[in-house]
Amino acid sequence: MMMKIVFFCSVLVSLCLLQSVSAGQINDLYQADVAAEGGNDVWQQQALIQVLIRVSGKADIDLVPEIKEESKRASVYIKQFKSVRTADGNRMRVLLDASKVNQLLQQHNIAVWGALRPDILVWQIKQKEGERTFVRRADQPLNVALHQAFLFAGLPLLQPLYDMDDLLNLSETDVWAGFWQQINQASVRYGADVILAVTVDEVSENDKTLLRLSWQRQDSGRTFRDTVTAADEQSLMHNFASVLASQLAERYATLMSEQHSADIELVIQNVTNLTDLVRVQQLLQQMVGVTNVTISRFETDQAYYRLQTNIGAEGLMNALKFNPQFKLKDMTTMLDNAALNTALQPVLASFEYIKP
Repeated sequence: MMMKIVFFCSVLVSLCLLQSVSAGQINDLYQADVAAEGGNDVWQQQALIQVLIRVSGKADIDLVPEIKEESKRASVYIKQFKSVRTADGNRMRVLLDASKVNQLLQQHNIAVWGALRPDILVWQIKQKEGERTFVRRADQPLNVALHQAFLFAGLPLLQPLYDMDDLLNLSETDVWAGFWQQINQASVRYGADVILAVTVDEVSENDKTLLRLSWQRQDSGRTFRDTVTAADEQSLMHNFASVLASQLAERYATLMSEQHSADIELVIQNVTNLTDLVRVQQLLQQMVGVTNVTISRFETDQAYYRLQTNIGAEGLMNALKFNPQFKLKDMTTMLDNAALNTALQPVLASFEYIKP
C-alpha cells in the first residue's frame, strides 16, 4: 500500500534552501535526429539510443546489455517520424513515446532526467603559446561545436555577452586560474544555476597534437575539475558535453520505482481563478515521476493538490527546483496522530504560482 506522506523531514533543509531559479526548458527532449541510412532497423535503433542518452545523461547507455537488447525493438517506442532533406543528406526526425522511454529506464533502475534542467553558464578561453583570449564570437569553431554538443546532450547553454561589464569584472587569467570570487561576481547578472570556467589549449600525445578542454565548477562549496581531449572541435565538445551531462544527471536525475512511491500534498498560492487552477494541475502533472494530480480543495487565492508519484518527496523536490513557475514560500508542520509514533513527521510545502 502506498505510504501517505507529504514531505520527508530529511529533505526539509534542502527545500528551505530551494529558490526560484530560471531553469532551461529542453524542448523536444524525446525527439531524435538521425541519418536515414541502413534501413528502418538502423535509424530506429539510433533514434532510441539518442533519446535514451539525452533523458538519462548516460553517454554509454547502449552498453547496458538489457538496453542493447531492447533497442532491437525500437519501433515499439516510436510515435512519429518524417524524412528531412538537409545539406548533410537525408535525415529522419523521430518522436519517441516519453512514457515508454521512461518506463524502460525505470525497469532497469536508470534515473530519468526531465526537461527542466539547470541553466549552464560557460566562460570559455583559448590558450595558445601563453596567450589567453576569450572565445567570444558565435561563429568561432569552438562556440559552434559547443552549441551543437549541448543541444545533442540536452544541456541548457548560457554564454556571456563579453561586453564592457564582463570584461571589467573578469579577465582571461581569472577564468584560467579558477578565481571563483571574480567568476561568481561576473556571473551574477546571468542568473545561471551552474557556472563553468573552461580553458582550451593544445597538447601532444603520441606525436599527435590534440585539443584539450579543462573545466572547473563549484557545487556546495567544493570545486570539481575535469579534462577531455580530442582531435577536433566537434569531438572535443561532444566529449565535454557527454561527461558534463553524466555528472549533472548524477545529481538532478530522478530514480523512478515503486519503492519510492508516495502520496504528496502541496498548497499552491496565487491561484485566483479556474484557469489558474487547471493550469497548475497541468504543470504538476507534466513533471517526471508524477503519475496523478487531483485538487483537494480550493480556497481564496490558493489551492491544495494531492500528487501521486513514483519518485518520492526528494525526487519531487528536484523536479520542482528548476520549475520557474513555482517558488517555495514556507514549510508548515502538519500534525498527524498516526505519524506521531514514527520517525516521519508530515510536512506541507507551500509554493507560489508564478503566472506567465
